Amino acid sequence: MQIKTILIICLLSIYSCNAQTVVDDCLGGWSGIFEDKTPFLFDIKLTTKDKKTVAIFKGRKSTTEIHLEAENDRYLFGEVVSQLSIRIDTTYTEPIAFIKTGHHLSNLELKRNPQGDWVGKWNLFIGESILPSLYLAIDKSDEGVYSATPFFKEPTLHYMLGQGLKTQRNEIHFTDIRSNINFSGLLQKKLIKLKLQFLNEYTTIQLSPLPYDRWEIGQVEAQKKTITKDTRFSKLIADVKNDTLERTHSVVISQFGEIILEEYFDGFTSTTPHDTRSLSKSIASAMIGIAITDQKIDNEHLPIKNFYENDYPEITWEDGKKDITIHHLMTMSSGLDAIDFGLNRNSFANEYTYQSQEDWTAYILKAPMVFKSGEKANYGSGSTHLLAPIVSKSISERLEFYIHRKLFKPLSIENYRIQTDHSGNPYFGGGWYLTPLDLQKFGQLYLNKGMWNGKEIIARQWVKKSMKKLDVLENTRDKNEYGYLFWHKTYEVKGKKIASVEARGTGGQYLFIIPEHELIVVITSGNYSNNKGFQPEKIMEEYILTEIID
Repeated sequence: MQIKTILIICLLSIYSCNAQTVVDDCLGGWSGIFEDKTPFLFDIKLTTKDKKTVAIFKGRKSTTEIHLEAENDRYLFGEVVSQLSIRIDTTYTEPIAFIKTGHHLSNLELKRNPQGDWVGKWNLFIGESILPSLYLAIDKSDEGVYSATPFFKEPTLHYMLGQGLKTQRNEIHFTDIRSNINFSGLLQKKLIKLKLQFLNEYTTIQLSPLPYDRWEIGQVEAQKKTITKDTRFSKLIADVKNDTLERTHSVVISQFGEIILEEYFDGFTSTTPHDTRSLSKSIASAMIGIAITDQKIDNEHLPIKNFYENDYPEITWEDGKKDITIHHLMTMSSGLDAIDFGLNRNSFANEYTYQSQEDWTAYILKAPMVFKSGEKANYGSGSTHLLAPIVSKSISERLEFYIHRKLFKPLSIENYRIQTDHSGNPYFGGGWYLTPLDLQKFGQLYLNKGMWNGKEIIARQWVKKSMKKLDVLENTRDKNEYGYLFWHKTYEVKGKKIASVEARGTGGQYLFIIPEHELIVVITSGNYSNNKGFQPEKIMEEYILTEIID
């Protein structure tokens, strides 16, 4: 018996070593081009079978039926474990539906067909026009742990995060936790045959070795849709095309409520939702204002302890932590050690650190106080994350549905995705995907003092308060003044000072609101790691305002 056990152990060791040897030979960068441009595009139908509601996902190769059950008296829910879930609010004449995959909540646009079923289309991949090249990094840590990370040539279309790599002989298997796509690869000499599978749909791609220094992240074949009503911006367009203003994905300009420039580059189109990164923090500000106007939250000066002490009894509200209010969270002046950058040390609860925890909220609340609340303002995403549970606890529906009903639907914003935390709740720290035209609508809403088509969406007083200069961000490059999750910057053009209120996201995602000239500008970019994240400010000052200002 001992001999058999030893023999099995030896065989397993040889098997493991062989698998490791094959993977070791494949360490480094790989690249390939998809032949299938829309492998995970689904026609979706909500119908009734045997008196049960069924969601049918029809791909090109297969059909998946998901039986929906009543979650409560409001929602129907169904899922394919480890792949996706779908939740439908049946309260209204037209159902509101969200599909969740990984860390994304996708709004599903539904229309009724002649048979009485609700139908729509959904693409797992965010980019509709193209599916670009794929890069794969296979690495090995100093501790001997292997990892595989896939990247699209344009990461804004779909940023992936591989996890759970398993090796078996000459095979690798892992999952992208942002989309729940399952990857399996066959390792050969100077070739990896990679298969991507979601539900029962799949696509394949062949990868060849390509060193990391030859990767061209952020550069995609041009494919654009444009509306240009104004020739004043020809130099701007030319300099984007010749890469003087590199990796600019879109520029949308409106004045007096009319679009005067709408240009897309590098494969992006008017229907491509773009990763807004922290720009969507300003949407969180809007939702706090809406919840207050809706009498779900009394006011922004309530202590956050009121919302958290029952669910998190382990938190000690000492050293001034009990004095933190919603106002402090929105002005980045909570005093918590939850600061994203600008320190000569790692903050206890910077975004990278708390997102690696199981419970993001608990970890941020445990952060020590480094300043008295209201004393200093330092930019950090942890503060805005804490706003989402506060709204959730104050309303009688799921937060994503409340956001859709109260803000996005009135603006006819339908093509969007919301980033979530590990529990599937909307993340107010950023990472939402919206189209540039929909961002323009959001900016116009503030220019209109909260009114849209004659209806008040956000209270006028809240808009005014949000856009005030309430604090100064001490850890930012320009020591910007800051409102309720809105930035302030003054530009100098032709001897005139132009005040701009801005929503900003890393990599060059900007929404500019300039009330003096009734001007809205949206610029999206892919400058995540080349120190060009502030390039939209240059575009605004040198290319746009010079043409707008007399």
